[in-house]
Amino acid sequence: MTVPFKELGGSPVEHYSLDGFRARREFLVAWEDRDAFAAEALGTSLQHGGQTSVAYPGKASVLAVSVTLEPVDPANPDVQPLAELARGLNSYSGSFAKAAVEYRTATGQDRGDGPENEAGTRLTYRMAQALDTQKLLARGWKWADNPSVPVAEDLELVHAVPVTEHHLVWQQVIRPPWQAIGRLQGTVNSGEFLACAAGTLLFLGAEGNKLFRAGFEGGISDFCWEIHYVFREKAVKHGGAVYGWNHFYRDDPPGWVELTDGEHPLYEPADFTPLFQSATAP
Repeated sequence: MTVPFKELGGSPVEHYSLDGFRARREFLVAWEDRDAFAAEALGTSLQHGGQTSVAYPGKASVLAVSVTLEPVDPANPDVQPLAELARGLNSYSGSFAKAAVEYRTATGQDRGDGPENEAGTRLTYRMAQALDTQKLLARGWKWADNPSVPVAEDLELVHAVPVTEHHLVWQQVIRPPWQAIGRLQGTVNSGEFLACAAGTLLFLGAEGNKLFRAGFEGGISDFCWEIHYVFREKAVKHGGAVYGWNHFYRDDPPGWVELTDGEHPLYEPADFTPLFQSATAP
């Protein structure tokens, strides 16, 4: 830190829970230095994407996530006329500001086997399980204890397939890859992705949430995006093999087989790497 500061008594306050470590520290800084202090703690918007916020001492994965500033002596502002709400603020020149810095556990990537995210961004991971059912024709199936006994053609065979939704949230993205998102939506993974076999992961799409960065420089604050990607995994495990979205059950000869139109499969395979690469600057 280049801004002079002093940590106040009673600071820090630390909290351990199953959600991770968090803490709150309070500092004394000159009133005129409050913006510069916050900028150094969080990183300015122009630097964001290449410089992360400061880490908690001794805990590299615990980062500053917010700064709250207030006058130490709120009863003694500099008296000045304020003609417009958009111009002028109470001033406490020559006085001090109390800066409360909140820290949270915030690793750059939740899964080590996930896609690489760019420096200065975060990639969190969540998963949710569901169940999909698929009706199969009775033809092609045999009774294990006596294959000679015919299987009735009207026998209802329902195959329950566990389905997993993988949620990747890419945070603090300045230039989202909008074109790549549109191009890859509705495709399946051409290679292993999130430990899922090729062809088993369908990219459903993304949700974007615009978040304004704290602006410490002049002008309008820059903003970044939070991109929520959803992938749906369907992995049919049969006969020691794994079959995905392009495979369907055939009764003669029996088995799970990829279906095509003679040239292309039902779902196009694709590389998902561009989803986690920022678009080139305009």
